[in-house]
Amino acid sequence: MKYLQTRALVLRSRSFAETDRLLTLLTWDEGKISAKAPGARRVKSKLAAAVELFTCGSFLLYRGKTLFTITQAQVETRYSRLMMRVEDYARGLYFAELVERLLPEGEPNPQVFQLLQNAWGDLEAGAVDRELLTRYFELRLLLILGFRPHSDNCLFCGDTVGPFYWNTTAGGLFCSSCRPSGQPGIPLSRGAHALLRNLQRATGNELKTLRAPPAQQKELADFTSRFLQYWTDVGPLKSLTFMQESRKSKVESQKLKDKG
Repeated sequence: MKYLQTRALVLRSRSFAETDRLLTLLTWDEGKISAKAPGARRVKSKLAAAVELFTCGSFLLYRGKTLFTITQAQVETRYSRLMMRVEDYARGLYFAELVERLLPEGEPNPQVFQLLQNAWGDLEAGAVDRELLTRYFELRLLLILGFRPHSDNCLFCGDTVGPFYWNTTAGGLFCSSCRPSGQPGIPLSRGAHALLRNLQRATGNELKTLRAPPAQQKELADFTSRFLQYWTDVGPLKSLTFMQESRKSKVESQKLKDKG
């Protein structure tokens, strides 16, 4: 069929030619696709509102030889508050870039679609700890795509008590007795291990009540970063650097405020 009517999330939107925009869309029916929005940069364009980042909409697309062309678009939800805070903007961008990098073209994945839409919604509502939401998003995306870290017990003996050491190449945990010689692994505290397990099991509603000390959150952030880079080969992410810099800036601003 030459035409596709589908819901889509705008993962990326950039200028193209003189008046067009080139989009990366996560569609419900065909997964990740590239699409051109003709004339969308014109002030009076009917497509302009629907082709911005952090938008969920209904799209009618014409299937071309190399990319789709958007012929009609209607906004369903616009997560515009994410544009108002640098930290939220950076995280929303990070979620979108992770999905764009890890999903292949043209393979429908409604679970990832729902995960990203919910993450943008939770981020905008501000009812969830932002760091825990980020770890939850990373871990849930890994689970859906078949990269779930083995965190239940020691890979060798099945010990569930620990202390544990994470072995990146094995993709799992070893207890202190079983960790391979010459490969000491990365220590994972009991608190960080419990947080990892809780996030892997949590539902969206349970996430809203979950809390953890900053030290455990940092430990888990280091863990997920290492896992993503090794097992998915996601490569450097501009949005991750931006997110880390915005977080650092926020901490420094708070320190200055406390001193004053």
